Amino acid sequence: MDIQTRYDTDDVAAQDRVSYWRESVCDSYVQLGCEVENTINFKGLISIARHSLLSISRVAGMAHKVHRRKRDISGATDAFFLLSLQTAESSRVTQFGKTAHLRPGDMTVYSSTDPYRLDLQNDFSQTVIQLPAAKLIDRLPNAEMLTARTIDGQSGIGKLVRENVLAFSEHVNTANPMVQTLLQDTLVDLIATGLASHSAEKIELSSPEQHVMLRAKSFVRANLGDPELDRTLVAREIGMSVRRLNEIFAKDDETISAFIRRLRLEGVAADLRDARFECLSISEIAFKYGFSNVQNFSTLFRAKYSISPRGYRAG
Repeated sequence: MDIQTRYDTDDVAAQDRVSYWRESVCDSYVQLGCEVENTINFKGLISIARHSLLSISRVAGMAHKVHRRKRDISGATDAFFLLSLQTAESSRVTQFGKTAHLRPGDMTVYSSTDPYRLDLQNDFSQTVIQLPAAKLIDRLPNAEMLTARTIDGQSGIGKLVRENVLAFSEHVNTANPMVQTLLQDTLVDLIATGLASHSAEKIELSSPEQHVMLRAKSFVRANLGDPELDRTLVAREIGMSVRRLNEIFAKDDETISAFIRRLRLEGVAADLRDARFECLSISEIAFKYGFSNVQNFSTLFRAKYSISPRGYRAG
C-alpha cells in the first residue's frame, strides 16, 4: 500500500521550524545532518509518496545544507541511490570529491552508503527519487562511479530522461499493482539511461584507494549469486592481498566479508518485498543471492532485520 506524507514548516510555530525540518528530512530520506542559514524565517516543504519499490518526493524551501556523514551511514541497514532533479533555482551535490551543479532541468545521482553534501539555494525545488541501490546496479554495474555528475536535462538523452521521469512520476499512484510495479521499473530504467550517457566518459576518482573500492564493489555485485564468492576471490580479482584490501574497506568501517553479506541480505529483503517474486520460496530467493545454508541465512537475516524472513515477507 502506498504511503503519502506531507511535511510543511507552515504547520508549526516559527521557533520550531528548523528542528521540525531536520526531523522531516531524516524521516523522508536517510539519516542526515542539516545546516540552516536563516533560522528565523526558514520555510520548507516535502511531499513524499512511498511505493513498493521506490519513493518519489517534491521538496522545496529556503537555502540550507544537508550532510550525509559517516556516523549516519554506520547505523543504516539498507543501501539506496537518490536522484535529484532540479525544478527551480539551483543546487550543488558533492560526493567522492566531485560536485554536480544543477540548474532547472538538470539531474544527478548520489549514494546513501557514502558521505555526500547538498547545497540548496533560496526558493529551490526538486523532484527526488529514492530507489534500492541493487535495482540500479543490476542495470548499471558501475553506477557508484557515476555519482555527483551533472546530467544535462536541457538537450539530448538528458532531456528525454528528464521529461519522462517527471511524466512517469505523476502516474505511479495508479491503483493497479502490476502497472505500478512496471512504472517503477521504468523509472529505474530511465535513471540508468541518464547515468549511462556519462559512462563512456573518463571517470575521475578521488584517490587510488577509492578506485580499488569501486572495482571491488562492482565485482561483488556482479557475482553476488555465486556461493563461492568470498574475500579471497575478490582480492584475487582486484590483484592485491586480502589483508591490503580489507585495510581499504576498513576505512569505510566494513570488512569485505561484511560487505558481501550485507548486499546479499539486502538483495533477499528487496525480493521479499517485491510482489513479482511471490511465486518463489524464501529458500529459492536466498539461493539466488548466494546463500547455500538456509539455517545460516535465516540467522543472519534475523540479526540484521530483527525479524524472520517469513515475518518480513508477511509484514
